Amino acid sequence: MRKSFLFLVRPFHPQVLSSRLETTAARASGTLFHRHRFRYAFSTSAIMSQAPGDSTVPHLYVPIEDVEKLERYREGGYHPIAIGDRFHSRYRVGQKLGHGSYSTIWLARDETLGKLVAIKVCTADSDPHELEVLSILSSSRPRSGSSLGETMIPLILDTFRVQGPNGTHACYVTSAARMSLSDAKDGSHIRLFRLEVARALVAQLFHAVEYIHAQGYAHGDLHFGNVLIQLPPGFEQLSNEKLYEMYGEPEFEPIIRFDGRKIPSCVPSRAILPVWLGEASESLILAEAKLLLSDFGEAFSPAKENKFKSHTPLVYRAPESRFEAKPLSFPSDIWSLVCSIWDIIAESPLFEGFLATDDDMICEHVDALGILPPAWWKQWEARQKKFTEDGRPINRTSYRSLEDRFDDSIQHPRHAVGMLSFEPAERDALLSMLRPMLSFRPESRPSAKEVLASEWMVKWALPEYDKAKRS
Repeated sequence: MRKSFLFLVRPFHPQVLSSRLETTAARASGTLFHRHRFRYAFSTSAIMSQAPGDSTVPHLYVPIEDVEKLERYREGGYHPIAIGDRFHSRYRVGQKLGHGSYSTIWLARDETLGKLVAIKVCTADSDPHELEVLSILSSSRPRSGSSLGETMIPLILDTFRVQGPNGTHACYVTSAARMSLSDAKDGSHIRLFRLEVARALVAQLFHAVEYIHAQGYAHGDLHFGNVLIQLPPGFEQLSNEKLYEMYGEPEFEPIIRFDGRKIPSCVPSRAILPVWLGEASESLILAEAKLLLSDFGEAFSPAKENKFKSHTPLVYRAPESRFEAKPLSFPSDIWSLVCSIWDIIAESPLFEGFLATDDDMICEHVDALGILPPAWWKQWEARQKKFTEDGRPINRTSYRSLEDRFDDSIQHPRHAVGMLSFEPAERDALLSMLRPMLSFRPESRPSAKEVLASEWMVKWALPEYDKAKRS
């Protein structure tokens, strides 16, 4: 599976799953959760996990939350990096920002220009596809300004390669980001953005998607973990002393092998924990609501390649990826976009997917949106256990329609914490915009450009974005 992450984005793997379980427990107890860490205690060294590109292999090292899979420090894998390392004769590593399945991401000082930047150091076996796409979408020439979405795509500032004990690693430099939207919600006990902030973020996300579609690319992996908040003006000029004063010194954890043997030279001497530059979702103000769309590792050009399999997380994945034999295209992004903007305006996801199977997710779709198209309905064998032939649920007394989900996930949680909710006119306009985007048939979904002309966008979302730009 081709996959890479940009800046702060973290993959949804068992460690993150455990973290989010802890987050849920913290919210339930009324504890504000920001950035806890704990070591995973195991009684055996024979714990199995699936590493990218590997068959199932045993854990060699005690896993550490928020730290990349240490078994990936091997030939073809991650490059071992320490605070203070210098790259390309100009970039000095000062903090760790995060990691993905195919990269680690670092905050470094460009000693030539005297400013802070982000460096993505890819695994030696990574696919250069994302860099190729970003180079097309955000070239090094001055931005034309002809599209608002153009400014929401990360700009590649520099590229280079490093040689290490695990191979040759492609690296590229861009501006650092503050946090992902999922990080902001995970740092909150209410998991909500202010209404004016949510409107502005949604408007920007549509502009970003409209821009990449206009360039002939589908993103292929839209979800709110891949939507980042930009750092405030002046951050890149911070001195190391000020950076550490504001956000703390780098934090470390010892690396321990289950078998007690010595750590090899292809593995870092100690694990580095990522710095927290963000804040809770409800604390984000309109002036700070400026986003970047990241992670183009699954991006593709429908005109140039046929892509049939989606690697988008299941709760965001368009249903045609299961039922259609046709290649995926821009409408699949539109479905994922609805699920992403729901995450921005709501407390909980549009489709509940904790430990869900494909059939569970289709059941969620039918509950919310109605019966599948006839050919899909007939093709879906699991329907016989979940629904009658006319679409009534079996062994369930009720189901949650789209309107029910709007009230349960958006209106009620906002009322409960005293935040502004949607007035009837705005609610109706928003639902009128969302419903066509959730058409089961991909050809029936509007384009991102068409949605930008909808009533809700014109009257509510775009005006808030204009205010954010002027802030």
